[in-house]
Amino acid sequence: MRAHACLLVLPLLGFVPSKAQTVAIDTISAVQPWAPNEAYSFPHLRMPEQPDIAARIHHDLCTDFLQVDPDSAGNDIFEMVWGDAVSGGMPRLNSLTWSFTRPLPQLLGFEFSAEGCGAYCEGFTTHYVYDLRNGDRLVYDSLFTAAGLIAVNDTLDRAWRRVVSDRIQMLDDERLSSDLAPEDAERINSKIELYRVCFDERPVGEPYVADMEPLSNGMRVFIARCSAHANRELDELDAVELFLPYSWLVPYLRPDVRVVFGL
Repeated sequence: MRAHACLLVLPLLGFVPSKAQTVAIDTISAVQPWAPNEAYSFPHLRMPEQPDIAARIHHDLCTDFLQVDPDSAGNDIFEMVWGDAVSGGMPRLNSLTWSFTRPLPQLLGFEFSAEGCGAYCEGFTTHYVYDLRNGDRLVYDSLFTAAGLIAVNDTLDRAWRRVVSDRIQMLDDERLSSDLAPEDAERINSKIELYRVCFDERPVGEPYVADMEPLSNGMRVFIARCSAHANRELDELDAVELFLPYSWLVPYLRPDVRVVFGL
């Protein structure tokens, strides 16, 4: 059974003028053609003055996030994410929502939140950031000079370790309370063990950067959580968010990247 055709829905969700280009975001929408008939939507970028760049960004979003080639999928860009009625396969993505931002004139960012399903389902949020001059996606490791990456990684790692150490100390203090029930003390012990193992297993100076989100005044970086699915409920920290001001990042960025950030 083929999926229902996706519809390009107007009016525009976003319209942002700039010196060199106009950026607009339409919505591609479709309804899953079998129960539970969930509605899905996805952004479709338009840049009238530079359609090739818009097409490149759209192609990258579709192939990386939806895992479908929009050039061959036509209107069925959701066919790889919402399962099928014949096999009863679980949708790869549920409850998909998205938004976009223009944090700086040459940057366009997308935020996607969904429930990802495989052996189990788990919620997540991820960001995609593009250079509007050429359509390149910005990836954390590629932003810095070789020496700059070492310096930034060291700073992030030390900041993350402070956060984890503080949480271990807080839990340790809580554990000493005489008012704790045995089951509560055991749960605290499990949390402490989770963070201690994570702290010791991750190599020093090599933060597990899971995601990044450029803002108007700096970069928000997300360090991967310590927990797996099985013990996620113990992980109060989840992904640790750290902020790096652009004014601090300047000497560590590649010269061509500084231009993108207007530095």
